[in-house]
Amino acid sequence: MSIFTAFPHSDGVWNVREYGAKGDGEILDTQAIQTAIDKCHEVGGGKVYLSGGTFLSGTLYLKNYVTLHVENGAVLLGSRYQKDYSVTSSRYPSYHGEYLSNRMLIYAEGAIHISLEGLGTIDGNGENFVGINELEALKERPHIIHFRACRNVKVKDITLRNSASWVQNYMMCENLLIDGITVDSRENMDIEKPRFADAPGRNTDGLDIVDCRNVRIANCFINSGDDGICLKSISRKEYCQNITITNCVITTNASGIKIGTESVGGFQDILVTNCSIYDCRLGGVDVMCVDGAQVERVTLSDITLRNIKGTAIFVRLGNRGRMHRKDEIPGQSSVKNILFQNIYGTGISCYGCSITGIPGMCVENVVLDNINLAFEGGSHPLLYQGEVNNPVKELTKDDVLEVTNKHPRGDMFGKLPAYAFYVRHVDNIEFRNVKVATEKEENRPALITDDVRGLVLINSFTN
Repeated sequence: MSIFTAFPHSDGVWNVREYGAKGDGEILDTQAIQTAIDKCHEVGGGKVYLSGGTFLSGTLYLKNYVTLHVENGAVLLGSRYQKDYSVTSSRYPSYHGEYLSNRMLIYAEGAIHISLEGLGTIDGNGENFVGINELEALKERPHIIHFRACRNVKVKDITLRNSASWVQNYMMCENLLIDGITVDSRENMDIEKPRFADAPGRNTDGLDIVDCRNVRIANCFINSGDDGICLKSISRKEYCQNITITNCVITTNASGIKIGTESVGGFQDILVTNCSIYDCRLGGVDVMCVDGAQVERVTLSDITLRNIKGTAIFVRLGNRGRMHRKDEIPGQSSVKNILFQNIYGTGISCYGCSITGIPGMCVENVVLDNINLAFEGGSHPLLYQGEVNNPVKELTKDDVLEVTNKHPRGDMFGKLPAYAFYVRHVDNIEFRNVKVATEKEENRPALITDDVRGLVLINSFTN
């Protein structure tokens, strides 16, 4: 007999089985779980408890002061049917600007003091959504978690796997703690094969932080089919501010840690430290601003990189000007006061790292301190994402295009004329104790600069 049978909330715990949940992985338990959440909320909050089974569900709405706890061994399994995931009206605009909440497994809007925890697993059943409106993926394929305009949020210890789209999407949230979680949602695991060699992609970013403030992300393992941890800004009225990312291990089919590409409002006071990033198909650490945001006071330190198929370090200031709100126009982009410190990497691809602005818009005040990177080197053709029939263009200093409004990513220029760092349209950049080497003989120089003012080299690029 369950200890919760007689008094289902006597100790602040609501067992979903008491409200009709079967936990057999076959019968839809959405209503039972939602009833438990609603009852818990009605009396002021507590813990809704899933244990000892696989609970099949569509969209669940988390509410004020409610913790959804998935016990060790239990699984919250997303339905394989799109119809079980809600699209409802919202007080806040979505990624695409509509006042709707798009499809997701767990949703909260305007809630306070909500938590998602436990040593159990939440499975998005994502492989069942391949091919559904690929061009409208963020609308039609469900996230596992989407919290919008919530305050005092905690997500702890849970495992999130097999998502149909972004694994987690936190938008305009404040006071957010994500601690000790595991993300295991990666199609095409073999990094040595072309990106979509074995399965179509599902745009499964591991963790997206969109215009959130006061965020702590710590002690997480993320294995994702697209970007690992990505900060975004999609409104000129909002921005990402006061964000720390620490003690995380990340491997992805795109970039490990990325600020941008969506960069409308701003990114301020961002600290990334003590992270290990490996087997990434695109970038290691990226800072990008192309839609009018102001990016400033960003520190990335004590990071190890291994087997990065794109760029180890990538900074881009551009002028794409993509808007997500119909009533907004782009602002003036800026990137300044960026510190890369204590970064060590091996097995870095031949693209070359880049730090670039565009004519009339310079990146400002960048310091690279105690950087040690080992590149693959060699004169063999570089293949785009491992595709044998798609060689990357090899560039000289005179034919690196500005591509002012192009989508920013580390491979956007081609194979750069410097094997380590290509720097263009930058005001004030310091290289301190920067050591680079190649595993194979390399004909390109380590560093090329173009339209750079205030260049300082201290004990850098010396053998």
